Amino acid sequence: MISLKKITEDNYKECLELSVAENQKSFVSSIENSLAKAYVFSNIVTPFAIYSDETMVGFILLRFNEEYSNYFIWQFMIDEKYQGRGFGKQSMIVAIEWMKQDKRCDSIVIAYIKGNDRAEKLYTKLGFQQMNEVEDQEVEMILHF
Repeated sequence: MISLKKITEDNYKECLELSVAENQKSFVSSIENSLAKAYVFSNIVTPFAIYSDETMVGFILLRFNEEYSNYFIWQFMIDEKYQGRGFGKQSMIVAIEWMKQDKRCDSIVIAYIKGNDRAEKLYTKLGFQQMNEVEDQEVEMILHF
């Protein structure tokens, strides 16, 4: 069973050990960078560890954009040891449901680096639609509800 648990003093060290495969590192920010963002923007950002039962398998960083009444998935990753087991899709479904509970929110935006075909395929399967491409090869997608 997939669940999201906020990053706390009890689990942050384990979170810092999460990593993607070497050929995926250009697609995601480091956990250290993501936790720094969560600290600096703590009033609008929520960092979660992704668990399969009691095992931490990934990380997701959610930012609420009051101006647009939406959430932005600022970071999402499944540890290399746990990829290919469906955890990505399951955890995105759980995260989407969490964001939908926020009555201020009517959509979710996510971005991926062009060439990350696995991310594009996953987000498309979940109903995200491409918004635009920006100069740095980042593709933005949106899910309305």
